[in-house]
Amino acid sequence: MSHTFALPARTKAAVRKPGVEKAQAGPGRSWNLAAAFSRISIVLVDLLAVLLSYWVSLKILSAYTDLWLGIAGSGIFVLLVVTTKGFALYHFGVFKGSLRYAGVRELLGLVGAMALSAGILFGASRFAEPGSTVPFVVFVLDACVCGFTLGVIHFSRRLYESEKARQHVSSRKAVIIGAGDGGASIVRQLCMNPDSGIWPVAMIDDDPGKRGTSISGIPVAGDLRHLKKVVASYQASEILICIPSLTRAQMRRILSVCKQCEVPVRTLPTLRELMDGNVSLRDLQRVQIEDVLQRDRIAPDPELTRALLRGKVVLVTGAGGSIGSELCLQIAAAGPKRLILLDKSENSLFYSHLAISEKFPGVETHPCLADITDESLMRVVFQRERPQLVFHAAAFKHVGMMQLHPYEAIRNNALGTHILASLALEMGAERFVNISTDKSVNPRCYMGLSKKFAEMAVKHLGEKHHSRFLNVRFGNVAGSTGSVLRLFNEQIKKGGPIRVTDPQATRYFMSIPEAVYLILCAASRGKHGETYIFDMGEPINIYQLARTLSLFNGYTPEEELPIEFIGLRDGEKVHEELWESWERPHVTENPLLFVLKGTNPAPIDIVGAVEMFEVFLKTRNHEGLIQYIDGLMPTFAQGQIPRVEIQDYSSEAHLVEMPS
Repeated sequence: MSHTFALPARTKAAVRKPGVEKAQAGPGRSWNLAAAFSRISIVLVDLLAVLLSYWVSLKILSAYTDLWLGIAGSGIFVLLVVTTKGFALYHFGVFKGSLRYAGVRELLGLVGAMALSAGILFGASRFAEPGSTVPFVVFVLDACVCGFTLGVIHFSRRLYESEKARQHVSSRKAVIIGAGDGGASIVRQLCMNPDSGIWPVAMIDDDPGKRGTSISGIPVAGDLRHLKKVVASYQASEILICIPSLTRAQMRRILSVCKQCEVPVRTLPTLRELMDGNVSLRDLQRVQIEDVLQRDRIAPDPELTRALLRGKVVLVTGAGGSIGSELCLQIAAAGPKRLILLDKSENSLFYSHLAISEKFPGVETHPCLADITDESLMRVVFQRERPQLVFHAAAFKHVGMMQLHPYEAIRNNALGTHILASLALEMGAERFVNISTDKSVNPRCYMGLSKKFAEMAVKHLGEKHHSRFLNVRFGNVAGSTGSVLRLFNEQIKKGGPIRVTDPQATRYFMSIPEAVYLILCAASRGKHGETYIFDMGEPINIYQLARTLSLFNGYTPEEELPIEFIGLRDGEKVHEELWESWERPHVTENPLLFVLKGTNPAPIDIVGAVEMFEVFLKTRNHEGLIQYIDGLMPTFAQGQIPRVEIQDYSSEAHLVEMPS
């Protein structure tokens, strides 16, 4: 057994060495002495200023008026003046104020002290002998002269440092959007902080009453329509958005104007993030990804999701991924009977399950660590859980990686989807939703091709068995692990360069919560093998997106943050599409959701193809699999960008004996 003893505080103090104690006490004691000396010096200077101001006031009245001053010049009354004003200044905290950070509070304290002392002295003079009463004008003039003198003493340092900061040649000139409390606070801090590296030169506000005014000497130069002109005329190199009360729509409007100015942009958080009411320079932050996309945020309909999911057993594959984890959150919010989270990444599954358990402790959740291509294990899962709804989000999605390992793309994305859909049909699942990608349209990469086969398998089962099996196809989602937005942000954090494939390349984008809600909308109306697409808006040019992200992270693109063009990689396209030439989108009751209709003029036997995939994969005949796919989809083989060498580590022909 071990014992640990701790000395009481007094005992510890008692056993300290005297030399050490003196050494430790020395710096603190000397600092306290210096601070006390500084404070006493300020008090003495203030009292001297009080005395001189009173003397000057009496001299002015004696020289320019014929007033009888009574006992105003007597020694005892002068002492009363100094004493009274000293106590008034102490009462209002003027002696305690910092000369460097003197502000409105110190100014109000100074005014209050002058008014209070003038009133007390005038009242005291009324008790003097008849004929010795001091005229009231003495106290008024004295309060004005004394207030001005003390104001010079207490505010001269701040004014000096403010002017010094104004002349700081290395500072970046900034235009402040918002002349309210947030903007005014930031402007004052910037004016008083020459080390910030930012100097405000103008402010922008849509309030007509603020135009032509100034805050801390910084003019309100116009409204948002004049932003580009103001930035150019003041040669500003940064824009700071300082309106915490902005809505998402208002922020998008402002950012769309800021983009035209081609200078870096930063913003304050929302009011919800500033609940303590304090606004400071450290609160300035990068613009959020959702704001970069310039898309209206969808307001989810909780009644729709509850009608679809409440009281149901729901299985989500890929539950640890970007889409899968958000799916689980929105499903859990609808009150399912049981939620099964399936993923083969142990770490991702752990954190997704933890998030659901903490946010929705009343929802029964079962984490399932498994591979969707393991058919026997998947059968056990379906037999045990009997899911009524299956959302299939598990997929290999990195284009470049799947070009190196095409057989894995086919195994996981095509064969895995077919296994899950077949089991869902066999076990009587009500709905099966396959989450696809725009890269499955006219595919030029193995990832896209494997997802196309997955779509065809789900469509076949839905049409043949009149089951509510459907595909949901959309483009990139902001913030996902494979999104170019995340790659760009990581490159920006490292200081660049931002690597863009092609200056003409475009992609579709939407936020993760928006995509997941539309998946649930499609699931609620799907019938027999349809494919649904979303209104993804206009495609976004990747090069312009890189420039925008650079600006919204506070950098001037291609000056402070370089942009490199690396060329299209194997399997990538310049422009992605959302539907094939033979598919026609039809509107639904949801304006953001479309159903595709049409007949494939060159159909393939997907059941037979899947069987052949399985044969090739079981025998590890990966070369035969590639040849079979090329024959099955000749347009894919012809349209392929020159391939890189496929990495096949499962074949014995590629095993190399290491030297001893």
